Amino acid sequence: MRCEIAVDIESCPDHVWAVVTDVTRWPRWTTAVREAALLGGGALAYDGVLRLRAPRLPERTWRVAEYQARRHRFALRSEGVGGHAQVRFTLTPAGDARCRLVVTHERAGWLGSPMARLTARTVAGHLQTLAADLKAHCETRRGGRTDASPARASSAS
Repeated sequence: MRCEIAVDIESCPDHVWAVVTDVTRWPRWTTAVREAALLGGGALAYDGVLRLRAPRLPERTWRVAEYQARRHRFALRSEGVGGHAQVRFTLTPAGDARCRLVVTHERAGWLGSPMARLTARTVAGHLQTLAADLKAHCETRRGGRTDASPARASSAS
């Protein structure tokens, strides 16, 4: 199963990239993630391990399967008994001080596919919230406001 969310953000790509790759701070600006920890510390990097906890979903451990800072994209992959999942984040410039973020979630496998059908609405909702909260956070920061509370939007444009 595949779910893709796209959002246009009125902020420079480098700023959005810095925010989206600082994964341990996601719970500070989005309600889609309750806890995020990079195992071993440090910054997000290829082959790093990330543990995420999201509302209404079990805690999950992800490995950074792709990390291309110059191309502004990274992918997280999680493997389990009977299936695997991947979440890809791709950021592209869209003019002066604007960019587009595309988040793609895919799940497959003999157990992964049925689980994807059971959790599809929850996962899609979390991705929409993550994208909308990222947009609100980056656009607010760009505007000079420093409020770090998460946005409460539920859909992305």
